[in-house]
Amino acid sequence: MRHSSDRESSVLYEEPSPVDELVDASLAHLDEAPPEPLAGLRPGEVIVGECIDARHPTLIGRLLVRWATPRGAQECWLPSLHGLAVRAHDRVLVSQPSNWPEPIVTGVVDGFALRPEAPRAEAARLALHGDETLRVTTADGKPLVEVFASETGPVIRLMTEGVDLELPGALRISATSIDLVARQGEVRVNATDDVVVQGENIHLN
Repeated sequence: MRHSSDRESSVLYEEPSPVDELVDASLAHLDEAPPEPLAGLRPGEVIVGECIDARHPTLIGRLLVRWATPRGAQECWLPSLHGLAVRAHDRVLVSQPSNWPEPIVTGVVDGFALRPEAPRAEAARLALHGDETLRVTTADGKPLVEVFASETGPVIRLMTEGVDLELPGALRISATSIDLVARQGEVRVNATDDVVVQGENIHLN
C-alpha cells in the first residue's frame, strides 16, 4: 500500500506538460534583449544615403544604399516603402525604426529626374485574340465604341457618324508624334483667344 506522502511527492515532481514548456519559453523570450539593429544605426536615427543599385538580384523592393560613417562608407541592401520610385544615384532618406532590425528607405531627397508612376493594382482584365474585338453598344444594340488589336497597335474606333468630345477642363494630348488626317472635308480650328503654333520648322502650303 502507498502512503499519502508517496502520493504527494508524485504530484510535486510531475513532469511539465507541453503547454507549460511553451509558456515558459515565451516568458523567457520576453526577458531577452531586443535584436541589435543592422548597419550601425541607432533606433530612431534618420540619415541620408545614396542609392547605388535600385534592383536587387532576387528580391523586390530592396535597394543597395551607401552612406558615410565615422569608420568609412557603408553599403547595405535595405527595404523600401511600397510604391516608392527610386533610381540609381538618388539621395534617399533612411530611417531606423525602434522595433525593426534593419533600416528602411522612406523617401527620395532629390528626385529631379522624371519619376516612374507607382504601379497600380489591376482591377479587371479582358484578353482579346487577334480576331476578336471589344464592342460597347447602347441598350438597343447600336454600336458605340470598338476596341481591337492591329499590327501597329491597339485601335479605338468610334462607331457613330458624329462624335462630340466634351470636358469641363483642359484637354491634353501627348505622344511621340501626332498626325491629324481628314479623309474628306476641311479642318477647322476655332478659339476665343490666341492660337499659338510652335515648332522648329512650320510648313504651310
